[in-house]
Order: sequence, then C-alpha cells, then structure tokens
Amino acid sequence: MAPTSLLLKNGTVIVHEANDHAKAIKADVLVQGNKITKIEPDIEVSSDVECIDCTDKIVAPGFVDTHRHMYTIGLRGRHGDHLLTDYMVQGILQSSNYEPTDIFWGQLAGCMEAINAGTTTVVDHSHLNYSEEAPRAAIAATATSGLRSVYGYCFNIRVDSWSPLTANPSFIAPWAVNTLEKLSREAPFGDGRVTLGLAFDGWFLPKEVLVPLFDQISKMGIKHITTHHMPPPPGVPSSVETMEAYGLLTSSVLLSHANMLSPNDISLIKKRKAHISSTPSVELQMAMGTPACFDSQRDVQACSSLGLDCHNVTLASIPAEMRAALANARGTEHQKFLSAGKIPARAYKTVQEAYALGTIQGARAIGFEDHIGSLAVGKLADIIVLDALSPTMICGAQQDPVIAIVMHSTPADVLMTIVDGVVRKRDGKLEPVAVDHGAQAYAGTGRSSLRWADVVKPLLKSRNAIQGRLDQIDFVEAKRAAMKVFGYDESKIVESV
Repeated sequence: MAPTSLLLKNGTVIVHEANDHAKAIKADVLVQGNKITKIEPDIEVSSDVECIDCTDKIVAPGFVDTHRHMYTIGLRGRHGDHLLTDYMVQGILQSSNYEPTDIFWGQLAGCMEAINAGTTTVVDHSHLNYSEEAPRAAIAATATSGLRSVYGYCFNIRVDSWSPLTANPSFIAPWAVNTLEKLSREAPFGDGRVTLGLAFDGWFLPKEVLVPLFDQISKMGIKHITTHHMPPPPGVPSSVETMEAYGLLTSSVLLSHANMLSPNDISLIKKRKAHISSTPSVELQMAMGTPACFDSQRDVQACSSLGLDCHNVTLASIPAEMRAALANARGTEHQKFLSAGKIPARAYKTVQEAYALGTIQGARAIGFEDHIGSLAVGKLADIIVLDALSPTMICGAQQDPVIAIVMHSTPADVLMTIVDGVVRKRDGKLEPVAVDHGAQAYAGTGRSSLRWADVVKPLLKSRNAIQGRLDQIDFVEAKRAAMKVFGYDESKIVESV
C-alpha cells in the first residue's frame, strides 16, 4: 500500500519537548507521503487530501517495542503459571515444532496484534532459525503486515530430538551465516520498513569464533545487535564484559532484560552508550529480577526502553508495560518507607517517565529517534489516534491525555494506527493487508489481500498442528534436560527460602 496525504483534524496532539516531557496541544497534523509535514492549528488543504476528524480524540506517536518474539502467538494460553525454567521448554524451544507456514501465520498475527494495540515499531528477536526458509517466512509476514521492524536474525539453540531432549552441538548452523549474507543483500524489506539486525546469545563461544563472525556481520552492513542479558555463573564474564573485551559493545547494542546488572556492566553500558529493553510483565512473572528501567539500585533509566517479550504470555500492550514498570517500582520503593514506619513524600517515578520509555526512548534505543518515537515535522508518520470518550479514557483524557494513555488505555481505545503514512487500523478495526509475491508461497491462499478474519482460520489450524506435536513431549524429562543445556544448577531450585 502506498502512503497518501492525510489531515488529522482538530485533535489533542501529544508532542515531546527537548527533555522528553510529553505535552498536549490542540492542533492538526498533516501527513504527506510517509512523513509529517505540519503540526499546527487550522491547516488548510486541497480536496485531494483525506481529512479525518479527530475531535474528542488523542493523536500520539506510535509505541516502540524494543523486545518481542513475534511468531509465538500459537503458544498462547499455556504459560500463565510458568517460570523461566518452564518457559525454556514450553516456549523458547518450541520453535523446533514450527514449520515455515506456522511461522508465517504466527508472525503475521503477532504483527497485526501489535498494530491493533498501537505499536508501530518492534525489535523482533526471532529465535526460530531451524532452516533457511524459517527467517524468510517471518520476514515475509512482517513485510505483509505493514509493521515497522528491526528483524533480529538469530543463531539459536536447536532441538534435534525431544525423546530424549537433545540439542544440536553446532550453535551456528552450517547454512546460517550464508543465509544471513543473502538476506543482507536483499534488505530492507516491506518498502524499507523492515530492516535487518542480529539477535545473538552465543557469547559463550570462543574469541576465535566470535571476532571473525562479527567481522563478517559488520561487512554485511548489519548494525543492530540485540541480545538477552542475564547474570552469568560465578567466575564467568558477563555478555557485556565479553562484548567489551572483543570491541563489540557499541551504541547499536540492545540488551534485553538486563536485570541484576553488575556495577562493571553498568559502567560499560554507559561508557559505550548501549541500551536496555525492560519487559516488566514477563520478568516479574518468571522470577527474572527487578525490571532494570526503574531499578533504584541501578541507574540505567536513561538508556532503557520497553518491550513485551512474549505476547503468548502477556497482553500485547506497551501502556500495560508502562503500568507494570511503574507499579512494581513504586511498590518496591514505597515499602521501604512503610517498613521504617514512614510515609513517602511523593510517588516513586512518574507517568511521564514511563511514557518516554515506550515512545521516544524506545526510538533512541534503536537509533531511530530522528525518525520515530515522537510527533514532529519531518519525522515518519507512525501515528496512533485514541478515543478520548471511551469508557476507559473519558474524563482522564480531558484532564491529562498522557496520564490517560499510560494509566487507563487498552488496545480497544486505539481507533487508528498509521505506519509509514499508511492507515493500518481504522475506526477500531484492522485494515486488510496486501499479500505480495514473496508472501504467497507461505500464505498459500492465492489472495491479493487478507483481512483479520482471513488470518484466523489458518492460524488456528497451525495452533492445532503445533499442539499435536507438543502432545508427544514428556515435559518433566524435557525440562530436566533443558536445564542442563541452558546451564542451570538444579540444586538451586527450592520451594521456599
């Protein structure tokens, strides 16, 4: 779909000031092509510009999600009580049970779900790389959806057998680097919306493997590196320390989670201007530690952003993550006062700080702050329109639109989502997506476009097929074996402390 000219008329427009403070102004927003060309009151336009009445509506920048696994929607409904040790087997390693068509439908549904919730940009850590076709299916679906994405091509642990659970001894598949090189020559995808990055967790590999590998990757023109960062075992360098030692820690590195950072890690992150993606809902559920973005013991908020991580586990809503981050941080900090018999003088952290994490700071984390993350003349037209009169937003939106978005909004309040100047959700409903030639091989429909209703049936068929494969797994034995693969000390798992 090609961008057209749009005028968002008479809305309450959220703009960011130089210090990342977001404020509401009454204005029109003119979009020409894929860019914002004017933000001011009473813009006059010619008759060929589509005018959209935004009276009693909030016009805001699309949310930026800096850590998501986009293809996993078919696993939804099974993780409500899972910790990370459970999720390793029933979530992460289940990519082994996905065929390319499963990946396509799961990825397309996940991307459309993001757009539905007002998320316009996602960093996708795509740990599904079992064949040369797997990432191609994911990229085709992302391009089809209309979402903006940094597609994190992943070298991941691969399951060879489930009975017993056996991991492939080669962390980097023989074909994986060549496939990445081919994709780098074809990138970007989806009219430039989908750029190619690297999702990498193999910092345990020796220097003689890592340094030449990243030399190759640099020559491919790939800049974005995203990685899961967890505390290392005693005596083992952290991934941050390894990257620093090999000259790989730069401002293009995005550390997902990064809970329980060491003082040295924090110093290196700040020195190299690297970034962090906190995913509060999943981290809090799965015993991964205090979300780094608002951790009072570790001053990394300025380089932090927000992600969903697993939309098969939690609601795919960046405002929901803003709320989770605030609630956890406030509960933790306020309890210190209460335990000392005192009352805090003010709430810990602010709504404004939470809003910045999911908008402009998310854009900054991936080096896109000059293009997305806020509404400004010259920036790309990644815009959402929310209903200020909905049952969840009314009165709050009139009092303080930013507070209303952070504390009250749901995906249902997002009436319109515009990505790269193209309307992808209108009047509260997803628009059909165009199926190009590259996606036809996976969609197998022969259709030139797909509505959400057209995605439902093949998605559920895929879900049922995946469930059939899961039914053959002994998860008790698989979990025990997976813990060894991931380096867990089983003796540390206890019922109480």
